[in-house]
Amino acid sequence: MKPWGPGRDGKGPQDRAGPRREPRSGLTGPWAPLGLALAAFHDRGEDVAVSVRNDFGQAEEIDVAIFFRREGAFEEWESIALRYCGPRVLDVGAGVGAHALVLQARGHEVTALEIIPQAVRIMRERGVADAREGALFDLPTEQTFDSVILLMNGSMIAETLAGFDRLLAAAADVLRPGGALILDSTDLGNDANAEDEPGRGDEIDGRYFGELHYQLSIGDQDGEVFPQLFIDPETLKARAALAGWVTEVVWSGPEGRYLARLQKSPDSGSL
Repeated sequence: MKPWGPGRDGKGPQDRAGPRREPRSGLTGPWAPLGLALAAFHDRGEDVAVSVRNDFGQAEEIDVAIFFRREGAFEEWESIALRYCGPRVLDVGAGVGAHALVLQARGHEVTALEIIPQAVRIMRERGVADAREGALFDLPTEQTFDSVILLMNGSMIAETLAGFDRLLAAAADVLRPGGALILDSTDLGNDANAEDEPGRGDEIDGRYFGELHYQLSIGDQDGEVFPQLFIDPETLKARAALAGWVTEVVWSGPEGRYLARLQKSPDSGSL
């Protein structure tokens, strides 16, 4: 599940101290607040506010209705990403199936992976034919796909740069020859000339500047703090090349947003 961008203005972090609130009660796991809100919206039509804190310091709220949007509400980059998909698609971090349902309707065979149990149930009830609870790393490698998609700041799933390397390896294991990994992210160094903001090569407190910490809350209940990764396109291309991938940025938007398509190099020997 990838429910948000780095901040409303898309700029780099002003405060790298991270979320400061300790979990207070009741909820197990970092994604539990969002799972409860998704279930409330789907089951009872209740719009329950989910608060998000990250390294920017100021809390924001998620409108969970965004996860239930239909194709007419997709942004340009989403439509482009879906057009690149081959016949058999693995949707990683599928949420409640916004993209999977559109691909299914177009005749693609889709496997939708999600780690939030409530979201998996909702996908099935909304009509996603193959919705599974789990992560990319849990998928049997004998099952292969033409396309693996990670959308809505999909790089966040990697959590860290080291995690991104592992994600690339896992994607390579399940992609058919000639298949593609399609993901979007945000370059937090896009406005690096702004005062107090990091440049692309900076490390802050020993971390790559795109490695952020998040925390979700619902009411007075806080989830656990967890890491997420935003990766700039130059770093993505460099790390992907080391693992034998060729990267093409197929869309660039405002505030550092971009969409990339990665394929294994024919001479990499991995597929």
